[in-house]
This record gives sequence, structure tokens and C-alpha cells, in this order.
Amino acid sequence: MSFLKKMFTKKDPVEEMRQLYTQQEWAGLLSVAKRVDRTNLDEGLQSEVTKWENEAGDALATVNLEEGAWAHKSGNLLRAREDYQLAIEQARSADLCERAAQALASLDRGELPQEITVDDDGPAVHAGCNNSCTTATGPVIASEEMNLDEETRMELLLATMPPEMAERYMTAGVEFRQAWLASQDGKEEQAMELLSKVPEAERNALFLFERGSLSARSGQHKKAQHDLQAALTIEPDLFPAFDTLNEVLLAGKHINELENLLKQSIAAERFVGYCWGQLAKQHAQRREMEPALTAGLKALDEGIEDPSLIVLCSQLLEQKERFDETEAMLMRMPTGGCGGGAHPLLAEFWLRREQNLNQALESFKGAMRQERDNPRWLLRISQVYLAKGWRKEAAEQVELLMGQGDLPEQIRAEVKSVAEQLQKS
Repeated sequence: MSFLKKMFTKKDPVEEMRQLYTQQEWAGLLSVAKRVDRTNLDEGLQSEVTKWENEAGDALATVNLEEGAWAHKSGNLLRAREDYQLAIEQARSADLCERAAQALASLDRGELPQEITVDDDGPAVHAGCNNSCTTATGPVIASEEMNLDEETRMELLLATMPPEMAERYMTAGVEFRQAWLASQDGKEEQAMELLSKVPEAERNALFLFERGSLSARSGQHKKAQHDLQAALTIEPDLFPAFDTLNEVLLAGKHINELENLLKQSIAAERFVGYCWGQLAKQHAQRREMEPALTAGLKALDEGIEDPSLIVLCSQLLEQKERFDETEAMLMRMPTGGCGGGAHPLLAEFWLRREQNLNQALESFKGAMRQERDNPRWLLRISQVYLAKGWRKEAAEQVELLMGQGDLPEQIRAEVKSVAEQLQKS
């Protein structure tokens, strides 16, 4: 086929890298970089080529780190491992490489990944916070740089809390408020010191929760567990403390104790949906698929709308060939892109079933606009074209993909399959 011949047309690799850098075609840039003979470049051009490579590597690593975290939380552990390893290989900055290594280590320990944060203008198809987010483990806000008084800082930080909980923080004693603000600024030692000054009469469940959360963030799991259990003894319905206790037990690999806690809470009709969701993920980690699906569906029936849980249940339903339920499950995912439309995971399901191909195509195009460096979406577009019988258009996408020399193995295999189908005629 003519498009295969074009791949081998010789060009000046440095000029080709320059064009790919301008277009932000990161995977192609790294592929071309392997052909550059740097011994023939002057110092300035060598520096420029290195700069392009570093930016491309970090951009791709960021995408794979996000994809890996999404797969990790969804129970797709093999995919998560592949994405994390790719991120480690691609990352150029020490910080990004360390984050990817930590994510892979958390996978090996059987822990859920830490929240992945990216720049405002970075890819964010799966960005967001699940329904268990609390301010105790939330993002750090550099409030001292904003030149705000204490009351205004408190109001800003408490804006996303339920009103009754926010009121408790606002009306707490001065030592507690100062400690809490310090913890939000990431100053754990200062926060702990300030908490030690809180009068005994004010050391209620909220105090124990915050102190336990600080201990957990410092890796002091035994102290954290003691405080969080004490908080729940005083106030059993304090969900942030219950959520954090679950995280502490998981981090300490106290799985039996964790599952007993979840089952006891269900029996007490407390945090029922959340507990079924956590049990579903534990079963999935052990590849106990039938109980994982049962628990996951119970969580969703209780009103939990955790995207990772929806994905897990949809995968398990599809494995059991319960296709109508799979589609209905994936329709619960948020719509993709600024203009709405089907979520890419629903679109991929339609593609596997060769249904609603026009809607699937629009979804993949929207995903590609948000993640231009992710070859997954260009591959999906080519597969839709092939399913619709648009062989010329499919071949054009395959040509672009085959020009990227560092595709993940799974993507490469799928690209090869599409190319082979195109050659059969």
C-alpha cells in the first residue's frame, strides 16, 4: 500500500522533530529523535533537540501516569502496570519519574494510587475527585501567598464542605482553626504542634479526626488508627473519619480488619453504599469477580456514582456477556468533551459491538482533542473507519500510527491488526 512506502521517505530528522514539536506530536518526536546523529550537531542545536525530547517525554509520561491511575482505580491492574512502567521509561524530569515509580510501588503493595495532579492546561479526560474526598486529604492551597485574613481563608477552604460540617470548623477554638489552616498549607509539623495546644475540653471527634489524618499523612498508621477509631466511638456518623480509617487500614495491609469494619458498618446501616463499593474493589483486587460484581451493583443501587466503580462493574458485566446491562452501566459515565457526547469508554464498548459507530466516532474525536498525544484515540478512529468500510480513511490513520516508533505493546498489536485487515482485499 502507498501509505506504507511513505513511512520510509528520508527527511532531515532535526527539521522533522521541529515540526513535530510545533504540532505537539510527542510520540512521533521521540521516535524521530532516535535517528538523530548528535555528533554532527552544534552545541545550540544539541541543546534544542534535548529540550524537545525532555518536553515530549514528560508530556507522554503525564498521560500514561493519568491513564495508569484510572486503570488502577478501576481494577484493571495489568493495564495500570503497563502505563506506570511506560511513564517511568518516558519521564525526563526527576519529579515525574519519582511519581510514576511511587504509583507502581503502590500497585505492588496492593494500595490504591495517590491522586494524580497535572498542570491546568494538561490532559484531563479522567480528572476529578471521587465521592470520598475530604479537606483533610485535599489539595494544598498556598493561602499565605494570597494575603488573606484567617476568616476569609477558612471560608474559601470550607466552601466545598457540607454546610453543617463547615460550621463546625468555623466555630471551633482558635488553636484548632490555626492547626487546620496549617495542615491545609501542607505544614504537618506545625499543625501537629498547634493541635497539641488545643484545650482538653475541645478535643472532640473532629479534633481526633484531624489529628488522626495528620498522623496518617506522616505515615504514623498506628497513631492514626487509634485517633480515628476514637473519633468514631464518640461520633459514629463522622464519615470523613470512617473514610480515612479505611485508607489507613488499607495502607497497613490490615485487609481482614478493613473488611470486618465495612461489613459491620453495613450491618449497622451506616455508609452502606460506600462500604459495598470498597468491598467490591477488594474482591476485584483478589480477582474474585462474582462477589466483586455483586458488591459493586449493591453500591450503585445505594446511589454511589464513583466512576471507577462504574467501570469495574461494566467490565465484569461485559465478561459475563450481559451486554444490555453493560451499555446501561457505561451510560452512567459523565459525557465527554465540552460539547457533551458519549464517554470514550462507552464508545469503545459500541465499537467492540459494532453499534452506534457514528456516535462512537464523535466521542473518539473529542477525546483526541483533549489528549492529542495519546495514540489510543487515533487507533480507535481508524477502527471505526474500518468497521464502517471507509478503508482509505482508516489507512490514513494507520499510516500516522505506524510512524510512531514507541507505541505501547497493546496499541502496537492493535495497529498491526488493523493494517493486516486493510491489506486483505
